[in-house]
Amino acid sequence: MQRSSGTILLVEDSAINRKILHTLLAKQGYEVCVAHHGKEALSLLAHERPDLILLDILMPEMDGLELCRLLKQNGATRDIPVIFISSLDHTDDILKGFAVGGVDYITKPFQPGEVLARVHTHLQLCRLQRQLEEKNRLLEAEKQKSEALLLNVLPVRVARALMETGYCAPQLYDAVTVCFVDIVQFTTTAATLSPETLINELNEVFTAFDRIVEINSCERMKTIGDAYLFVSGISEANRYHARSVATAALEMVACLRERNQNVSQSWQVRVGMHSGSVVGGIVGTRKYLFDIFGDTVNIAARMEALSQPMRIHVSAEVHRLLHAEFVFSSPMQMTMKGKGVQSTWFLEGWRKD
Repeated sequence: MQRSSGTILLVEDSAINRKILHTLLAKQGYEVCVAHHGKEALSLLAHERPDLILLDILMPEMDGLELCRLLKQNGATRDIPVIFISSLDHTDDILKGFAVGGVDYITKPFQPGEVLARVHTHLQLCRLQRQLEEKNRLLEAEKQKSEALLLNVLPVRVARALMETGYCAPQLYDAVTVCFVDIVQFTTTAATLSPETLINELNEVFTAFDRIVEINSCERMKTIGDAYLFVSGISEANRYHARSVATAALEMVACLRERNQNVSQSWQVRVGMHSGSVVGGIVGTRKYLFDIFGDTVNIAARMEALSQPMRIHVSAEVHRLLHAEFVFSSPMQMTMKGKGVQSTWFLEGWRKD
């Protein structure tokens, strides 16, 4: 005969019924704990969690209905299936058992085969329920991992839209500041470093940039080799988008200056900024990439290309937005492809006042 498994708490005040049920269940391989009344059962349940409870109703100290009601109010015992086994066989009594949370009701005198069949059925249901809960827990954990990955590679608004609807419409962002940061003479220096050293260097620098960007309410869009592109005003509107990006850019330059004093391999960057409107949207269907497009992006890239090592080159629009709060160099006249001669400035730092 196949042996069963599981732990059953038998709550029964009749010594004869306790002995019969204990013997019946133990022969099937169940581990049986016994309580003589409801209060004793509560004491046992404070330390042990059975897989199922066989519960009499008419008992001294505390009856079975009250015990079941208390168990269903307790988060630790709420999910334990309770089968009532009672001499009360009126329909109203049976309905009371189900009303307080019982999953089944057996009337006395009971048939051994019926008791075993119902115990086996509810234990199987309980196991299946726990397996389903575990699968749901694992699915939820995987969902959270997927969501975390999306939030790491996409702006928050875009990631949320994809998770909720599977689609994110392109959008025009009116007030955005775009900043390009490019490592000076990276290709030449990279040729002298091992691949592992090169990647470690980039990872260390860009990780520091990521921290600065996050602290200043900005967002990294992407890296292309040694180029680092970040913005403010995409994930959420930021009336101080230019100030946020300017502060982050100054901190990046300061971070590199400090780092270069303590390492053998030093790096310098050129930085370019421009403010305006951009179009943002998802590119691709199998590998999602959020990208930004428009004149603002192009001008920021040209600002970087015409910048100098460890200098932050900004457009007239950035200067207009920030001249009251930041110190700038004297204006310069730069010829930009497709734009002709433009006035530009170097961002030097915050005004002390």
